[in-house]
Amino acid sequence: MAASTVHVSNPWRDRILKGEVCSVMSCKYFITNEIAMMARMAGIDGMFIDMEHNVMIIREVSQLVTACNYVGVSPIVRIPSKSHWHLSRILDAGAAAVVIPHCETVAQVEGIVKDAKYAPLGRRGCANNQPILNFQSVSTNLQNELLNRDTMVIPMIETPGAVELADEFLAIPGVDGILVGSNDLCTDLNIPGEYDNPLYINSVEKVVKAGVKAGKPIGIGGIGGRLDLLEKFFTLGATWSLSGADGAMVQAGMKQLGK
Repeated sequence: MAASTVHVSNPWRDRILKGEVCSVMSCKYFITNEIAMMARMAGIDGMFIDMEHNVMIIREVSQLVTACNYVGVSPIVRIPSKSHWHLSRILDAGAAAVVIPHCETVAQVEGIVKDAKYAPLGRRGCANNQPILNFQSVSTNLQNELLNRDTMVIPMIETPGAVELADEFLAIPGVDGILVGSNDLCTDLNIPGEYDNPLYINSVEKVVKAGVKAGKPIGIGGIGGRLDLLEKFFTLGATWSLSGADGAMVQAGMKQLGK
């Protein structure tokens, strides 16, 4: 099939690579296709499907990923481990981006890239008729080129030690950006929940500046309710945030109804 007729639909990636600020919805509890349709109707470009902090199984995630791709919402999946097994299966399911928690060393991140990217960047095993390509039959060379370029591998920075390695993480070919995990970062800094603390703010600023220097997008997680801080980090060059979760939104609606 000609290259011009095959593409990866990833509207969230398209926006953040242009430097546009993009809010992403977190999904922990809703596992049916309707949530993808609702997100699309709400104008949301990316859905963060969280396997780390809930009990979703891969089959459920796969169905939600397919629904997101079908309606035009980029499925961003945080896997619960760094294992090849999670990386390859979630990407084969059609994830537009895979987020890997608790990345601590350059060697870890290099290994993640090896497992998540096709040759020459990595060693991911090839599977034909990929869901993210709408099950089109394309040559292996074309498929590998498209998916290496247009799907994203995003390590998380959640400790002071990892903050110091931000430049090195971003310099690794195949790393497509960074997500800062604010809650765990503050906890590791011994300032849990203190988002106004200079230790936290300086750490995030260091990661954002590293992203700007590398020309790779930086996301901020864990402070969706702090629009003042998000605006500060966006001004510095961050481009996306986790700005609302399914459970919290439903709970807020319930509380309003119960008044």
